[in-house]
Amino acid sequence: MRSQPNILLIEADQLAAFVLPTFDPKGQAKTPNLDALARDGVVFQNAYSNSPLCCPSRASKFTGRLPSSHEVWGNGAELRSEIPTFMHFLRSAGYHNVVSGKCHFIGADQLHGFDRRLTPDMYPSRFDWTIDWSPGVEHREGTSVSKLAVSGLCRTNNQLLYDTEVQFRALEYLRYEALEAPGRPFFLHVSYTQPHDAYQTLPEYWNRYADVDIRLPELPPDASPHEVTRWLHIHHGIDRYPPDEATVIASRRAYFAMISHLDDFVGELVAELRHLGLYENTIIIFCSDHGDMLGERNMWFKRTFFEGSLRVPLIFHAPGRFAPGEVTQNVSLADLCPTLSELGGAGESSDAYGSPDSASFVSLLEGDLGDWQNEVIAEYFGPGVEEPWLCVRQDNLKYVWTRNHPELLFDLDSDPGEQTDLSRHPGLMRDKKTLKEKLLGRYGIEEVTARALASKRTRTFLHKAMEGSDGYVWDHQPKFDATRQYVRGVNSPRTA
Repeated sequence: MRSQPNILLIEADQLAAFVLPTFDPKGQAKTPNLDALARDGVVFQNAYSNSPLCCPSRASKFTGRLPSSHEVWGNGAELRSEIPTFMHFLRSAGYHNVVSGKCHFIGADQLHGFDRRLTPDMYPSRFDWTIDWSPGVEHREGTSVSKLAVSGLCRTNNQLLYDTEVQFRALEYLRYEALEAPGRPFFLHVSYTQPHDAYQTLPEYWNRYADVDIRLPELPPDASPHEVTRWLHIHHGIDRYPPDEATVIASRRAYFAMISHLDDFVGELVAELRHLGLYENTIIIFCSDHGDMLGERNMWFKRTFFEGSLRVPLIFHAPGRFAPGEVTQNVSLADLCPTLSELGGAGESSDAYGSPDSASFVSLLEGDLGDWQNEVIAEYFGPGVEEPWLCVRQDNLKYVWTRNHPELLFDLDSDPGEQTDLSRHPGLMRDKKTLKEKLLGRYGIEEVTARALASKRTRTFLHKAMEGSDGYVWDHQPKFDATRQYVRGVNSPRTA
């Protein structure tokens, strides 16, 4: 086995851990291929997004930094080219870095350490989705539960078109890699848009759940939600378009069906690795950028620190390197940056140019629990709130803070559904104080808020100033050299 493994990182969009049987015994999604990876892999039961929104979460994964450091505040914010990613670290160690699918990079740099992108991105690459906080929380149709009305069957849609291209290009790359560079280590990131809303699927996958009694969401016992939850209800239109039971069931069934479609894609990738002789020396990783509340607590989509939105599936599959098992320590997506760098032999670069916001968990993969810090931090500066929202999980306790509003504290060991707020429990005052200091002691919240607001104002101005200009185009255009495909540009037909 070559010392440097190939690395295949498969990422879903908005896939909640609690719907997968591997991560929750009540999970109803049918995922035989993911189940197989989990049986022979290392399953992280307490993996978290560092921000429950696409762009900030993915930026944290790539850079190992929290949003307050990389400054990707929301889905319209740019990741600065001067910030290293683990793709840079891997490339310094000799890897060929390729992505098929969604990165959600904003700005002119659409690579950030990748050698190639095989597809365009799913969403705009400009500042289109910059949201200004100054008017307060507003309902937005683009992120509204009104779209639940179309949940169910479709013949095709943008997500299906996109994921089909992502899959085709990923398989094509693996085949060309086996032909052209069999000795070169590669990092391939395959990033789908399913099961992100809108929840629509093909009959083949919808019908797989004909015999399933779709479980209804659980609602909190307290009828008076936290202030931030009220903000999100306004933003998502929960009270404006309250979904009825039939809509909820159709939405959850379609969501599960989309996951089954994604699972088929995973199975095809693994089968192709086996067929090409790449399987034994490839570390396969599966994750999601964040979760989806899916109606739990009368909430939908993301943007909240409750477990459905913040906790993500994470599986590492490399039976020849890591013994199968479960890890219950707390890790975050930001930890992937130093972890993948170390696995690829780029640990020194990561140590020199990386971030104190994350740590390599290779020791956890190897079964050495040691002195792991067992702490994750999440931050949210995106749309749907009026103030920065911060969260830390240390061991079994999760603490949530926002300025000028009540705190939240949950014991996730005894209360995994987060039904009982312990923030006023007299026996936990010292723990709460410690967790609050961990969050607010990292920076001045006023200074961070000022940076976030200044960025939003600047991007709003720039977008308005450049709208309609031919020079305001940052979309990536994939390049394929037809002169080198098939038998063109080579001396003889290739075989592997």
